[in-house]
Amino acid sequence: MIGGIQNLISNPALYNMTQSTVTQVTTETCLKAIGRPAFILGDKQIDPQTKKFSATKELLYQLTCLGIYLSMIHQFKRASFAIGRKLFKNESVFKAFKHPGEFMEYYKLDEAARVKKLDEINKNLKSRDKFVKENLNLNLGKGIIESCSIFGTVFGLAILAPIVSHPLIHPILKVMGVENKQPQKNNPAAAQNTKG
Repeated sequence: MIGGIQNLISNPALYNMTQSTVTQVTTETCLKAIGRPAFILGDKQIDPQTKKFSATKELLYQLTCLGIYLSMIHQFKRASFAIGRKLFKNESVFKAFKHPGEFMEYYKLDEAARVKKLDEINKNLKSRDKFVKENLNLNLGKGIIESCSIFGTVFGLAILAPIVSHPLIHPILKVMGVENKQPQKNNPAAAQNTKG
């Protein structure tokens, strides 16, 4: 059992995955989508209708955040190499790879596989400039991708998600029957029932 845990923890694929902003934010948002509604539903001091409303609203909000994040982060990652090419015109890492996906594929390879991959890239080049492994600033390439991912995270989750979720969530709650169509304070019949 301990050997299995050790193999899992020392797995390079797991390490590479945890080094990605996208993986970290996606995992956190999924855990929030499960944990927060479960915590609300488990609270014995809240009446059932409030629990149902709050838990459903929280689930819908987290799912909205996740959807916005995943759709936006892809665009920010794609833009990262375009930004890198403008900011760092002479860096070969932005010339050798067409898009961030291709770079990340290369980044995760071991040394022998990197040499082979560079040979493939160089074979397809029409120009005389050949890329040499030592001249590729991998940290700069990874840094620009992660910087754009972090910016996309802030923009998507802190700015865009609240703007999109408010007009989206309440109609869904009404359709599901979790949210009353009229607030109780505006409903005279409900007000009389509470007085009596």
